[in-house]
Amino acid sequence: MAAKHPRLIARPCFQQDLQFVQLIYAHHVLTGTGTFEIEPPSLDEMTARWSKVVGRGWPFMVASPPEDVSRVLAFAYAAQYRERAAYEKTFEVSVYAAPTSLRRGAGSVALAEVLVGLRADGVREALAFIGDSANAASIGLHKKLGFRHVGTLTEVGEKFGRLLDVIVMQRTLAPSAAQTEPTNS
Repeated sequence: MAAKHPRLIARPCFQQDLQFVQLIYAHHVLTGTGTFEIEPPSLDEMTARWSKVVGRGWPFMVASPPEDVSRVLAFAYAAQYRERAAYEKTFEVSVYAAPTSLRRGAGSVALAEVLVGLRADGVREALAFIGDSANAASIGLHKKLGFRHVGTLTEVGEKFGRLLDVIVMQRTLAPSAAQTEPTNS
C-alpha cells in the first residue's frame, strides 16, 4: 500500500532558505487568519527574526522532500515565551506550510522536530497561540502532536473585517521537578 503523503525530512533552516520562508509566510499573512500580521515582513525582517531565534540556539526547522533538500515545504520554530528568567523552560512554537503543502504533513514534520529539539534542551512546556478559532488545520496539527486546548482569547484580533479569537494550546515536554523527585517509601 502506498504512503498517503510523500516522505519528508526536517532539517535546520539556513539563511539561503529564508527567501522561501518569507514567501510561505507572506502567503499566510495576505490570505489567512492564522497570523494576525497585516503586511508581509520583508526578507530583511524575516532574516532578522531567524537570526534572533538561531542566534540564541533555539530551533528553526524546515521540511523538505529527501530528493530535493533545497525545497522548503514548511517551516517551524520556537522562541522563549517571555524574556523573563522564570519563563526559560516555556517556549512558544509557530508553524507554517507552503500553500501547495497544506494538510500533507510538512508542517507536522517541521514542528515535530522543533519539539524534539526543545525537549533535548530541557524545555518543559510548549505553547501555541493559534490565530482564528476556525483554523481547524492548525488546531488539528497541534492536537496530533500532543497539544491540548487550554484556553481561548476571545475577539482579540481583527483581520479581513472579522473579529478573531486565539486558541491557546499547550504540551508538556519534560516532567516537572516534582514529578521526577524520588518518593520515600
